Amino acid sequence: MVKKTIFSKLFFTYLILIIAVMAVIAVLLSYAFNNYVFGEKQQEMRAAAAETVLLLGKYEQAEITYSELNDSLDILGSMTGSRIYAIRLNPEVLANKNLVLDKKLLDAYLFEDLKSILQGKEVSRKKQYSDRFAADVAFLGVPYGQGNMIEGAILFFAPLDEIYAYIQKINMIIWCSALAAVILSGIMIYLAALKITRPLKIMEEGAIQLAAGEQINDLAVHSGDELEKMAKAFNNMKNQISTAENMRRDFMASVSHDLRTPLTSINGFVQGMLDGLVKPQDYPKYLNIIKTETNRLMGLTGEILESAKIQSGEITLTRKYFLVGNTLEEILESTGMRENPKNIELMMDCPDGLEIYADQHRFKQILINILDNALKYTGKNGKIKLTVTPEDGGIKLSVQDNGKGIAPQDLPFIFERFYRADKSRQEVEGGTGLGLNITKMLVEQHGGRISASSTYGQGTEIVIFFPG
Repeated sequence: MVKKTIFSKLFFTYLILIIAVMAVIAVLLSYAFNNYVFGEKQQEMRAAAAETVLLLGKYEQAEITYSELNDSLDILGSMTGSRIYAIRLNPEVLANKNLVLDKKLLDAYLFEDLKSILQGKEVSRKKQYSDRFAADVAFLGVPYGQGNMIEGAILFFAPLDEIYAYIQKINMIIWCSALAAVILSGIMIYLAALKITRPLKIMEEGAIQLAAGEQINDLAVHSGDELEKMAKAFNNMKNQISTAENMRRDFMASVSHDLRTPLTSINGFVQGMLDGLVKPQDYPKYLNIIKTETNRLMGLTGEILESAKIQSGEITLTRKYFLVGNTLEEILESTGMRENPKNIELMMDCPDGLEIYADQHRFKQILINILDNALKYTGKNGKIKLTVTPEDGGIKLSVQDNGKGIAPQDLPFIFERFYRADKSRQEVEGGTGLGLNITKMLVEQHGGRISASSTYGQGTEIVIFFPG
């Protein structure tokens, strides 16, 4: 049983199609050639019949002798491969139902044909079995006479043995040519199917290796068609999976560390209190440390849960119209960002009365994440500028800082889940690599878009567009 593969489907489909086409062509060629050969034979006998009529006329006018007539007819018969008979008859003779033809000379079936010929009609058959010749013959009968008087018939019998042999030879050539064409086409179809399916086989093997967790190189497919596009898409998918896997591993290592550190600290202080190693008067100090570490754990787990809820579509937006400037002022006042320990100058430029239709709570969450990130990576006495402008039926919001910036190799991935551009500072500054990813998802849920540009060492700009 043939295994169902794209290769086998392509190969056998096109092979069967070629076989069918070549068989039809061979049959049509054979049929056309047969008709051509028999047609040419009929034309040849008609020309010989016209010459025979002329010879008989010359004989009756004593222009040639009987011997010369027979010699000429023998030559015509040899040239056409026929036996020629000239018969003198009249309709009255054929009207005799008891007339018996000479079976050594003529076949019995000719009785009715002679009647038609004596009525001035031509009778022809491409193939007729003859008892006289014990073989199939091509037959032609034409009337003969002087003026309007029909005095008899001229009959041509051409045995078909040589024609059959000739036709069989030509048919053999036609069918052998068709077979050769099928074999050659089969080889070409095989090679073409192999070429088409080879990239699919490469992608299949790559997918199996990728599913098994193996590292594979980019697939090299240069077919210049959809298969090459598919291979490029596969490579992109593979690279994204690889990136996501690396990010997942980094995240697991980071989260494990972030969880272990505060838990170890909390456990140590609690155990010290239980063991009496911490004096009662020092309890408030260590309880504050425990509270700080607990808040850190709560923030970490909260961001993970928030990201999962947004991705699963469990949150719904409660949209309403609100003033953008007022909301931004509330954010800056409630978070105390203007009075920050680094003495960073935070400037805001927003037109009065500018409204937006969005979820105000999620809007605040987005801006807090962006501003908090800017404050985190901007040095002492730095500057952060928050600019809001109307644009395309919505608003464009820009947060620009003059901090350390983002390295070019990190910039394309800062909105990816669990990605941390500054891994060296994660322990000091915290963070799970989820903040910007959550921000991006919330912006997109509003139907907006977010982008980042940065010059390493000079600063970063985050641009957000909110529709209407």
